[in-house]
Amino acid sequence: MTRSELLQLVESTFGEYGIKTVSSTDINKSAYVPNMAQKRIFETLGIDPLDRRDDIEIKELFTNRVFTMSYYATLREGSGRSPEQRMGLTDLISYLSIGDEILFTKDNENIFIYNLSYLSDLSENNDRNEERVYSQVSIELLKDRASNIDTRPEKEERTVNVYPRNNSLRTYIKKRSSYSCEMPNCNYVGFEKSDGEKYVEVHHVQSLSEGGEDRIENAVSLCPTCHRKIHFADNKEELKVSLLEYLEGLE
Repeated sequence: MTRSELLQLVESTFGEYGIKTVSSTDINKSAYVPNMAQKRIFETLGIDPLDRRDDIEIKELFTNRVFTMSYYATLREGSGRSPEQRMGLTDLISYLSIGDEILFTKDNENIFIYNLSYLSDLSENNDRNEERVYSQVSIELLKDRASNIDTRPEKEERTVNVYPRNNSLRTYIKKRSSYSCEMPNCNYVGFEKSDGEKYVEVHHVQSLSEGGEDRIENAVSLCPTCHRKIHFADNKEELKVSLLEYLEGLE
């Protein structure tokens, strides 16, 4: 995800945001000074720095990481100078470095932070990145956004890589499994389709896109749920090992 794509996503989802580059003073004094746009994020949620708080929780976009910070106003030297609003960085100090761009935004319940220097860590799949952000948004805001989308979106053309499959191999794998899921400890048995065949999905344990081969020793039958798990679950690598051990046991 590029910087412009991130900002477009944040603006379309939350509307308001503020970005500031971390200064040496922010780090050396462990007191981040927000800019005007970032101050408004806090003000619109009723957080007043004159009422010092040390228990403000903010969430990192795309993750479930939560930071606790303080927000306060401090008097500055010099007659007539207004108090400066600062954020205590005790829980954030390892998250920031001089020169980083820090983004603050909010929904109607939560404040979110994101360090733009971490953009390279995001998935290249922007649909997935959007889903991760939407999963963090309050359900009221999400409903509002979903209720105001274009209900007849324009068709997009996308180029995808498709690997031709050997139908004899696919059929063999399904019959080998008796049209059931070969993931250990799964009891799924394929339901009957309109053509009378039972439904299972063939999966290559070592994916073809990563150099895996289209052969019997690299293919299993999976139910739709286990197939999604092997691609997206937190423990997908453990599941992959289980399938490899299963295939070794068949030899």
